[in-house]
Amino acid sequence: MAKMFYEHILAAGGFSGESFDIAAGPANTGLIDVLLSAGDGALTADVPHALVSTGALGGPRTLDLSGMEVESVAEGSQALRGRFFYLSVQNSDISGTNTITISGSTSINGSATLVIDQASDHLFHHISGGVWRVNVLPRPGTPGMANMERVTFLTTDWVSNAIKIIQTGTPAAGEVGPHSLPAYDGYLIQILNTSVSPNEYVDVEIQQAANGDITLRKAPRAAAFNGTAMIAGTAD
Repeated sequence: MAKMFYEHILAAGGFSGESFDIAAGPANTGLIDVLLSAGDGALTADVPHALVSTGALGGPRTLDLSGMEVESVAEGSQALRGRFFYLSVQNSDISGTNTITISGSTSINGSATLVIDQASDHLFHHISGGVWRVNVLPRPGTPGMANMERVTFLTTDWVSNAIKIIQTGTPAAGEVGPHSLPAYDGYLIQILNTSVSPNEYVDVEIQQAANGDITLRKAPRAAAFNGTAMIAGTAD
């Protein structure tokens, strides 16, 4: 379930929205309060659902989640049970003793802190009362784990109401790609119609071949459309 949540957010571009560098300070003033004097960061209740930590750390850093556990006084001070957010750690120098330490007001996965010492993606879930659960999520491109790619197509790519997304090679007429994902037994696929405003997800018939090629078919009388196919491998 966590993997599917992650794939949905990633497909929607969630990780591209808000970015911060724990060492250098917030990229979005008011969303993330970084205590530069102590080298620590405290996430506020208004923090977005998807965050990216990038750049060079330069030393150990701590991120405090307690500010996300309860609404502000002005908003009613209600405990935020079930709150979740995604954190993608991509720092180039995270390893060994150069780590990120995550803390909450009570516990994270039963411990006082969570130490992140490698590039990794996480789903944080606030159970209640400062108790957090964290799942480490599969990263795109990790062998044997879920991968995801976006493939765009144009109205002119439809031939006889079909488009083939090839797994590898050079696309011919009626083909796009390649998506370059491993030839999984199956894929999770979402099709976004970008010819309408606002864009909308649409249903098409999908056929998946053993070699990893994916064929999209629409109703014969339906108009051709520009779009994007979000394709995730279903390896668990």
